[in-house]
Amino acid sequence: MTGSGESMSSEYQNIAGEREAECRERANFFDERLRFFSKTNWITVLVPSLLGVLAGSALFSDSGSVWIGLGALAAALLTAVHKGLDCDTHQVECRRLVQAYRGLETRYRTLRQIESSDIAEELRALDAELAELRQSQAATVNPQWFKSKEDDT
Repeated sequence: MTGSGESMSSEYQNIAGEREAECRERANFFDERLRFFSKTNWITVLVPSLLGVLAGSALFSDSGSVWIGLGALAAALLTAVHKGLDCDTHQVECRRLVQAYRGLETRYRTLRQIESSDIAEELRALDAELAELRQSQAATVNPQWFKSKEDDT
């Protein structure tokens, strides 16, 4: 390639680099969310189970029924929060998005790094997949959570 063809290819590679960075940022965002939710699962899933067991075992002791009631109430509230926020579904969606964005990130990186005679078509195809992923995304994202490269300079 020479002249404007080389310049055009360079422009496409720059676009691929920008999309690669965007996909990496989004994958990192959802990965961080998953790490946070895995910690909160200890509170909203494991603790209610333990409280339920403790409340159930208190039935067979001479202790006051107040503790049984408080344990059962706390367990029910934590379980309701977990179910009400649909945490399991959200985490499954976050896992799907991390995988999808990591895959696109790798494909954009490859497109950026290699010489390809049909880079424009390959970039269009990847952009169509990225647009489809954004439309299918069920996990909510505030666009301000992602910084563009211009904001960093």
